[in-house]
Amino acid sequence: MTGEREKKRAELLAPAGSLDCLKAALRYGADAVYMGGPRFGARAYADNPDTGELVRALDYVHMKGKKLYMTVNTLLKEEELEGLYAYLLPFYEAGVDAVLVQDLGVLRRIRREFPDLPVHASTQMTVTDAAGARALAELGVSRVVAARELTLPELRAIADTGVELEAFAHGAICYCYSGQCLLSSLIGGRSGNRGRCAGPCRLPYDVLEEDRVITGRNDRYVLNLKDMDTLSYLPQMLEAGVMSFKIEGRMKSPRYTGGVTAVYRHYLDLCESGEEYRVDEADRRFLRELFDRGGYTEYVSSGLRDHMVAVREKPDFRAPDEKLLREREESFPTLPSKENIKGKLRFCTGEPVIITMERLMADGRTARAWAQGPVVQEAKNRPLDEKALKERFSRLGDTPFAWEELLVETDGRGFLPVGELNELRRGAVQELETEILRLCHREAALPAAAAPALAPAAAKKTETVKDTGGRTAGTQVRIAVDTFAQFKTALTYRGVSAIYLNLSYLTDRQFDEALSMMREAGCPPVFAALPPVLRQRMKADLETRLRAMTEAGMAGCLVHTLDQAAWVRHGFPDVSIRAEASLYTYNKEAASFLAEFGLTEASLPAELNGRELRRRLTDTPLPAEITAYGYLPAMVSAQCVQRTVSGCDGRGRLLALKDRTGRRFAVRCGCRYCFNVVYNSAPLYLLDLREEWQKEGLAGIRLQFTIENEREMRRILDSCLEDLLRGLPAANPLKEFTRGHFRRGVE
Repeated sequence: MTGEREKKRAELLAPAGSLDCLKAALRYGADAVYMGGPRFGARAYADNPDTGELVRALDYVHMKGKKLYMTVNTLLKEEELEGLYAYLLPFYEAGVDAVLVQDLGVLRRIRREFPDLPVHASTQMTVTDAAGARALAELGVSRVVAARELTLPELRAIADTGVELEAFAHGAICYCYSGQCLLSSLIGGRSGNRGRCAGPCRLPYDVLEEDRVITGRNDRYVLNLKDMDTLSYLPQMLEAGVMSFKIEGRMKSPRYTGGVTAVYRHYLDLCESGEEYRVDEADRRFLRELFDRGGYTEYVSSGLRDHMVAVREKPDFRAPDEKLLREREESFPTLPSKENIKGKLRFCTGEPVIITMERLMADGRTARAWAQGPVVQEAKNRPLDEKALKERFSRLGDTPFAWEELLVETDGRGFLPVGELNELRRGAVQELETEILRLCHREAALPAAAAPALAPAAAKKTETVKDTGGRTAGTQVRIAVDTFAQFKTALTYRGVSAIYLNLSYLTDRQFDEALSMMREAGCPPVFAALPPVLRQRMKADLETRLRAMTEAGMAGCLVHTLDQAAWVRHGFPDVSIRAEASLYTYNKEAASFLAEFGLTEASLPAELNGRELRRRLTDTPLPAEITAYGYLPAMVSAQCVQRTVSGCDGRGRLLALKDRTGRRFAVRCGCRYCFNVVYNSAPLYLLDLREEWQKEGLAGIRLQFTIENEREMRRILDSCLEDLLRGLPAANPLKEFTRGHFRRGVE
């Protein structure tokens, strides 16, 4: 399909963390900007405008013939979602060009209440595969912002679905897959999913293997990634189908915004000019003087994966070379401050003078306006000829317009006073401004209560799971395991209703042995737990394993992302699908979305407190389970701590990160599918608080085992399983543990 894609001019999309940044972006050639409002944006600490300022910003951008996309890309709690309609309404009416969303509940609500409002899937949705992009397009999403980690072939596969593809081209890279990070949240309550990330990945850590430090004094910034620079790969990204090139940086200055925009404007234009494409090293130096945290990398779009992506040494935030910056800035062209319009003036004696004006809009429509003045009088002395009339009407002053063309039709005999001509010109300009904004503005949508329901995307499947005795008061006890040893240990305990078997860490031999055990009488239902993300290189191997597990009586799949849910639903239509906590259901709208998508159950998000969890479970449209014990995954990354420190050896090591306070965060290397998971420093334990979270709508209690050895696993199960099966709170055998967000929640 690549050759069949319609050829369009690529969009340069710049960040607007403030109104000054917005103006700098447009001045230096951005086609569109993305900006947050006073709430629900992934940069809560940017200089975000209030409602009135953002409405005026929309008018300013539209008068410039550009677009503004609004970020609504955080996860919303139940009570917040109730106010979404009123929050969005003024921006919808002011003509916001699209909204970026992460929350599936927000997506569902917007598609229902603002059906003609374009929706872009934020990179926070962790779209890494064409399966997810295709599903989102079918649900009304017009554009997908790809995960930063994707290679060119993966970008091409998403573009081939027909959805608009936006990709990051320049700026900061998170260590973690966007949307799959809880580290800042678990450490200090500042959630990246709520726009408040504290950036703990930028701090130094010792890397340990079996209590031995394997990092030196000067290479401890192992999670601090260099910024992205894709200048060398813009032609290949265009060929792959990227139609919007996104600059990161809503927390950066107008100078940074304008400078980076100017550079990328030049090279995107060069790509489309047909001339030889070559990057001037002076432009690279300029970008590094604007901002440099320790170097730049091209790995994201090129697919290069090596240890040089991390800064490792303490970043040296040196003062920029002001002379170089000024010289380069003075050489950049800026867009004209006024927008071109065309017009026609009819000035004939005995007829009213008439002027028409028109302006081509960014979406291809034409705004037209006209004004009529008094009847043209016969000149007694000096008639106004074509030249004189053009001179009178060329004075557009401080209006946003400049003449591209003004045609004058006159008999050369007429006259009107200068004041009347000026009034006619001003009236026509005002009418054109009004018409431009009228074309951009929208009529108010239906209020939420009267909006029609969203049609289900898929019929809900009925899940059949044999009950081995672990159901008490309607709640099952499930065990999730990462290793083969943990799987064997779990099988020795009676009363467990299901086992989630992680496919990421099993060798082929261990997998075959697990299949044999699944076929034995008395084995609890086994669900295949997929890797944290879905990448092209994984799919063939995963498909083989899932088919083998299906033949062995697999009960279903546990998926982490919408990509995985769509892929499993398409390839294994009869398989029951449950959502991991990372497929977030902060609110009941998101739960309804997943139910309509065909999922049978969801795991409750780790960032909701007890009150919010109980509200989420009240009248839930999708049964849910709670993880009540386990080391929560704090980060999921395409990077590898082992590779960064010592190089890849493919041995699937278990390492640890020690921070400045002495806390240790275990790191498991998932070498089969090439990813890392960083776990919280202490295990979550809520089993002794069962009376506080046990509620109708809670279908299961999960005990999650990740880094525990057999002895540690048995100590937990021996202390709690019997009480859980009897419907009682379980004693806490741990000296070090955390309540997670059950008490505090997140902002």
